[in-house]
Amino acid sequence: MEQQKIYLITGASQGLGLSLVKYLLQKNQTVIVTTRDAGKFDPLLRKNADLEVYGLDLTSEEAVKNMIGDIIEKHGRIDVLINNAGYGFVGAIEETSSEEEQQVIAVNVHAPLRMIRLVLPHMRKMQNGHIINLSSIAGIIGSGGWGMYNASKFAVEGFSEALYHEVIEFGIKVTVVAPSAIRTNFLGGSLTSSKLEMKEYANSSGKRRQTLAANNGKQPIDPEKAAAAIYDVIQMTNPPFRLLLGKEAYERASKKLEQLKADYEGMKAVTLSTEF
Repeated sequence: MEQQKIYLITGASQGLGLSLVKYLLQKNQTVIVTTRDAGKFDPLLRKNADLEVYGLDLTSEEAVKNMIGDIIEKHGRIDVLINNAGYGFVGAIEETSSEEEQQVIAVNVHAPLRMIRLVLPHMRKMQNGHIINLSSIAGIIGSGGWGMYNASKFAVEGFSEALYHEVIEFGIKVTVVAPSAIRTNFLGGSLTSSKLEMKEYANSSGKRRQTLAANNGKQPIDPEKAAAAIYDVIQMTNPPFRLLLGKEAYERASKKLEQLKADYEGMKAVTLSTEF
């Protein structure tokens, strides 16, 4: 039987987050979740003695700080933080308003950073812990119509990589998870689109909107298998920094590697010529 740990998962009322909750409860883990509206969380699941649900505004520094304080007071520690909360946004860069841009960054970038910053002192004190940050294949490869979503997930990849190097000496592990499309309600309930739609971007953001609408409910990744894969990584003594999920993620990331190598090698002479 696996050692019981204290898990904190953000945005866990649906999708992959909910699959993680169910999987962890089956493994007899203590699971603490956040959701925007605790009253809408699965009432049958809430009867589980190992589950705690917090209604939380992840954009509120005070609310997050108070919640973490409550958890530490009750349990004494947080072993695993899973930054799962986030949402998609479709729109060309020119179509995206300043307000829409700020909202994407607030939820997908500032919220996980806030959670990490407030959990880390407790993990450092324990000299132990594991932080899982949910990114996306969109955090590795940019594509038309995904600009702000790409920006937010590239940011997750970047700060996660820095974090890995910063906390490794404290015995804290960091893994960034980059899936391709998971069969959840992400495309239905967790996806927004720019209010402005310009005919000039019909071939990029316009096609992206059409493709995403057609793919809802047909995504190839099983969320239960994804949850199991993440759990297995957490059990590893030396977990990987980056975990891809899904055939598409693997193939697209591999192609990106080839493109990077071609660009770097193709311009090597120019690159090296710029030094004194």
